[in-house]
Amino acid sequence: MNRRWPWLGVIVGLGLIVTAGVGPTIGVGDTPQVGRVPAVQAAAGTGPTVRAAPRSGTRPPTAMAGQAPQRLMLPSLRVDAPITPVATLPGGGLAVPANPEVLGWWQGGARPGTGQGTVVIDGHVDTAADGPGALFHLRELRPGDPVVLSTDHGPQRYLIAALRSYLKADLPAEVFARRGQPRLVIITCGGAFNEKTRQYADNIVAYALPA
Repeated sequence: MNRRWPWLGVIVGLGLIVTAGVGPTIGVGDTPQVGRVPAVQAAAGTGPTVRAAPRSGTRPPTAMAGQAPQRLMLPSLRVDAPITPVATLPGGGLAVPANPEVLGWWQGGARPGTGQGTVVIDGHVDTAADGPGALFHLRELRPGDPVVLSTDHGPQRYLIAALRSYLKADLPAEVFARRGQPRLVIITCGGAFNEKTRQYADNIVAYALPA
């Protein structure tokens, strides 16, 4: 059975659009459902658990040994964006850097170079104050497009395998798997924009495999 983690799907979505609000002015359009999503091949129950953001003086969730991401490069989109570690928020949501040109790496998940698990990168599609973000054109990626994740031990290279759009409440738990085959997922917002709530309806997810 394909299990869901509504708390993470919903809150990731909310986090990604808290300061969004450009909406119809620059519209993100429809997201094609292309490619085959790489299977997680992980045992049940290995997805993320609800964690509160670390309090002052405490350490954040410990990730598996490996390399810390520093920059994300999407050559086909001319994206070269810095990455900062992010943790979960009270209630279990995933934090997102306030600056739309900076991306977040979920430090409670996998690290590049471990040979297992999903490296999770998130970011704003846009914000009302700053306009389009680094992931504004994420929906334009296609299978075979290259991805370079710069780390503190050198580059890790990937190829886009699939692109999907999910309603925020339906974001699959497998997106955040910390076990299974090594993958990279990049998450932002998309779909219809609600003028009243200032929120996008969907999360756009790009899946990539090591090259």
